[in-house]
Amino acid sequence: MKPEVDKTGVWLPVFAGVLFIVIACFICYIPAIKAGFIWDDDLYVTNNSALTAPGGLRQIWFSMAPPPPEYVPLVYTTICTTFWIEHQLWGFNPAGYHMVNVGIHCINALLLWLILRRLTIRWAWLASTIFALHPVQVESVAWVTERKNVLMVFFLLLSVLCWMEYVFGNAARRKAILLYALSLLLCALAHLSKATACTLPAALLLILWMKRSPISMRRLLEIAPYVVMGFVTGLLVIWREMRLGTGFLNLGLNPLDKIIIAGRALWFYLWKLIWPVNLTFSYPLWNINPADIWQYVWPAACILVLFSVWLLRKHLGRGSVTAIIFFPAMLFPMLGFFSLYTFVYTYVADHYQYMACIGPITLAAAGASIIFNRSNENTKYVVVAAAGILLLILGTLTWHQCRIYKNSYTLWTDTLEKNPNSWLAHGNLASISYKQGKYDDALFHLDKQLELAAYIKKIHPMAYSDFNYYKGMIFTEKGDLHKAAEQYKLSLEIYNNSALVHYMLANTLIKIGRTDEAVAQYKQALEIANAKKAEKLANEIRKHLEAAEGQR
Repeated sequence: MKPEVDKTGVWLPVFAGVLFIVIACFICYIPAIKAGFIWDDDLYVTNNSALTAPGGLRQIWFSMAPPPPEYVPLVYTTICTTFWIEHQLWGFNPAGYHMVNVGIHCINALLLWLILRRLTIRWAWLASTIFALHPVQVESVAWVTERKNVLMVFFLLLSVLCWMEYVFGNAARRKAILLYALSLLLCALAHLSKATACTLPAALLLILWMKRSPISMRRLLEIAPYVVMGFVTGLLVIWREMRLGTGFLNLGLNPLDKIIIAGRALWFYLWKLIWPVNLTFSYPLWNINPADIWQYVWPAACILVLFSVWLLRKHLGRGSVTAIIFFPAMLFPMLGFFSLYTFVYTYVADHYQYMACIGPITLAAAGASIIFNRSNENTKYVVVAAAGILLLILGTLTWHQCRIYKNSYTLWTDTLEKNPNSWLAHGNLASISYKQGKYDDALFHLDKQLELAAYIKKIHPMAYSDFNYYKGMIFTEKGDLHKAAEQYKLSLEIYNNSALVHYMLANTLIKIGRTDEAVAQYKQALEIANAKKAEKLANEIRKHLEAAEGQR
């Protein structure tokens, strides 16, 4: 007769582990839950009329041109769907959106724990808890718009779980097929959250290799649909960028530049995991110079480490090698080989390593378990205490990091303190000052932005021209119409295809009595608006044009 298993003894530690992660995570993110909306949250939430319009949910999934204009169907569909549901529940109360972000992040940590347990990784709970409490995750969790990140990883982790059950489980054939289909569906939902889900096939191959499962033609064919989904999503993202006018930016980066950026970025992300201080919303843009031989140290060191790891794979073990390779594999789309719009102002961002950090964190936790197992009784207490102190430090740093996300002002002032040359911060502070009626402060920040961002005049003239346009708006509010007209003209000298700037210049010229020039500007504005099918703006311009021609 078999002895009865004490189920309470089996499940109690698991329950306690789950409870600790959830409670600790929500405590650390209290400042974020109490925060408001920040950068881009207006585009995706507060000013997104798809959340409030009748039939908004249908519009999110099927319309080819739903608001906001930055949205493209089948790219950010799932996150807009969650925002739509939340708006029905609590309107535009930011606390609700932050709570959901933190909740998904907690679930991600628990799913990670489950996956690591299935992979028989030692001290999987510690790795999952570090993942939950590490301050580099704050940008993904405390920023409502980065729901893209946490939701993508949520679907990816579920997809991996289903795939692992399909490959390594003992399910009947019919159930196994259903698990595979469910894994594909969850992967598709991840792609509908964020395009960087394209890295999943690399993770699946690493798991197969780690578990010593043959990477046969059958397995490659099973992984092929995941690759196809990544390719399709990539095309949709390119379409989106082209639609926004940000596609194929000429950043002036040659292959050597990109290699240097990739190498430096990898070490940057690893260092921020090890020493997470001075975390910044927008880091300084590195000066990349292929003529400087010392800059090749970064990629050379990466290649040397990866080559050494592969040579020593039998001594290190497949788990360690997998964790190490996982890090650059998940970061690959963000390392600089592909031109991202964010590269206009920075080459790195904390939220880029939300999923990639799982590799080093898991390696560190497994390493701690080895030290623990090889220690005597007294030393074991020291290892456990060190792990506890580490979690306390990480949680405290996360709590402090969350405070900068209180509102847009705290976010950008913190950015400027840590990165004084951030023209992005100056621009956003100019916008805040303008809305508060502090026009002189706004002009100060705009002048700094124009000075610091001079290099993007060739890279992205449309964006740079906006800075002069905003100065024109401020001079208009101050009643200095001649200076306003001058700024609008400067804007059009840089980028002449903006119907709005032509329209604002025309309005200003009318007020200072230069009717003939105003009519010419109205006509140009109307031509551009019609070409871009901006019907609402075109109708407004047409009315003013008729009135101006009547004044002649």
